[in-house]
Amino acid sequence: MAELTSKEKRKIQKKILQLRAEIGRHDRLYYKDSQPEISDFEYDCLKNELLYLESLLPEAVGTLGVGDDRSGNLLTRKHYTPMLSLENTYNLDDVFNFDAHIRKLLAVEKDIEYVIEPKIDGLAVNLIYEKGQLRYALTRGDGVEGDDVTDNVKTIEGLPLRIGYVPDLIEIRGEVYIDYDVFQKINMERVQAGEAVFANARNLASGTLKLMDSEAVRLRRLKILLYGIGGGNNFEKQSEIYPFLQKLGFVSQTYYHVIANLERIAPTIRELDRERKRLPYTTDGVVFKVNERVFQEQLGATAKAPRWAFAYKFKPECAETILRNVTFQVGRTGIITPVAELEPVNLSGSCVARATLHNADDVAKKDIRIGDTVIVEKSGEIIPAIVGVRLENRPESGLEKLNFPTDCPHCGTRLIRLPGEVAWRCPNVNCPEQVIQKIIYFTSKTAIDIDGFGETVVRKLVEFDKIKTTADIYALKREDLYLLKNFGDKSVNRLLSNIERSKKTELWRFINGLGIPSIGEKMAKDLANYFHHWDALATASVEDLERIHGVGQKVAQGIFDYFRDSKNLKLLQKFHEIDFEFEKITAQYNPYFEKKMFVLTGTMQQFTRNQAKALIEKNGGSVANALSATVDVLIAGSHAGQKLDAARKKNVPVWTEADFIEKLS
Repeated sequence: MAELTSKEKRKIQKKILQLRAEIGRHDRLYYKDSQPEISDFEYDCLKNELLYLESLLPEAVGTLGVGDDRSGNLLTRKHYTPMLSLENTYNLDDVFNFDAHIRKLLAVEKDIEYVIEPKIDGLAVNLIYEKGQLRYALTRGDGVEGDDVTDNVKTIEGLPLRIGYVPDLIEIRGEVYIDYDVFQKINMERVQAGEAVFANARNLASGTLKLMDSEAVRLRRLKILLYGIGGGNNFEKQSEIYPFLQKLGFVSQTYYHVIANLERIAPTIRELDRERKRLPYTTDGVVFKVNERVFQEQLGATAKAPRWAFAYKFKPECAETILRNVTFQVGRTGIITPVAELEPVNLSGSCVARATLHNADDVAKKDIRIGDTVIVEKSGEIIPAIVGVRLENRPESGLEKLNFPTDCPHCGTRLIRLPGEVAWRCPNVNCPEQVIQKIIYFTSKTAIDIDGFGETVVRKLVEFDKIKTTADIYALKREDLYLLKNFGDKSVNRLLSNIERSKKTELWRFINGLGIPSIGEKMAKDLANYFHHWDALATASVEDLERIHGVGQKVAQGIFDYFRDSKNLKLLQKFHEIDFEFEKITAQYNPYFEKKMFVLTGTMQQFTRNQAKALIEKNGGSVANALSATVDVLIAGSHAGQKLDAARKKNVPVWTEADFIEKLS
């Protein structure tokens, strides 16, 4: 390579300084604020560009370090042994180069044994146990010291605060994460409340662990998976650590492979890539660890990363398409949500034609314009998201900037933005679309659950002016339902019967269906158990409400205000005239279910999925969406598929529907 000229060196030096500043800004957004603006892939590309430029100009080489997640708001403590990050790549060839480099450093000809496991996209933590007692829980921080998040980590259900016979001091390391379903539910509630959403589950877990209120942390239902040991590690092999941790009572990694043949690397990566779709947490790659501890000690570490471990990261599944339009949806609380209408594109095996843009700030920040070529990515492998715009494809003449509406697209009312909120909302509670969305939610399976009362039925009945509020459902007449398309005697009788049946329901369903700000399914259950009737809830003071586990001042004030709003009082008066018979939730702790975690799969003959879930919860158990080390029983109906195979492979007990019924009795 020809020697660089002075002008070329100055140009490279300038670009290096720019990249360092940009990477530093993204480090702060990712590690400290838990609000990254770019994807991991884009971030890694910036770092690789910097490393390449520094290789051209050795005198300009700096150190990137391991990042620093210390918030500045919490006490910090030192790790007993450094908590380093991992070198990573998106190129499979680099994995084979890593193996060749390891064998060269160790001066061995034979194949090296590796442990390969999923790379969890959570927040790394270090648990320090002294004489078996959990003393501290620290974040990675700068690798030398981290934030003390002990009180918040102690809220994680199932984490042992005391363990059996171990060395006087042991550091146990892993990742704190949030389940997909909890992540989606929290984001949905934030959208309804007009608050900014979390970009992904990792950001939510990270932000939650740094909260100053441990009770608020408990409500987020963090989880933890342990996979490593720092100080106090006397094992001969890395693969011995996982069963040891499980024996101590920890949820440890079970999706790992031990290989000693390089030909198994690519097939193992493909297998873990398939398996990660079924895991409850986000994974963004796989980690290779030299299995022999004596080799790990010989290899040692750089200032940033161990030489004996390496991460291969999956490239995010993304696609380019054209933004055809942006429509603006009105939710049941009046919040306006922009939705990107896309030229259909195949992504992760499904056809994507729409993506949520969340709010006005999101639209402005991305500067997305109709007609743009946009990059669509599956966020958390579930939700389509627009992560960028191909500005080079934008016509030279430009495209018209997208303006957020000032008036409601359905009723024309001037939109408002409440202090401290990111969302614009329609303040007209009689807005036709708000009415429709409120009724759809009220009749859904997470509320009153009226089978057959779907969106099409709701829209038609509102259009025919037969219902204007949720309470009007119970005043519907037979002749009103005959107006619906394809509704004959059988359909009308069934729907009327389902409406009548819904009057006998659990109180929490009614409370949840009212749409009180910040109240979701879990909070509705807590309120129902505390007050026993909605009249008592309606007359409760802010102080009364704050006595309930998990209800803070803001939520209590919102509930109090709801029951004193004149429009809501008119609706509640209508409900007073309906003969509801509320069932109180009473958990009848059954030894077969108490404190056990279940997963449901296949089709049951006598229960719907929601009915089975309710019975499990009523008997003291809980239900997860995916198999993990915390699952105690898989309940398999007919046509059970991969979950049943996986349960048998992992020796998870399996119940048939007949077993389930027998245990209930």
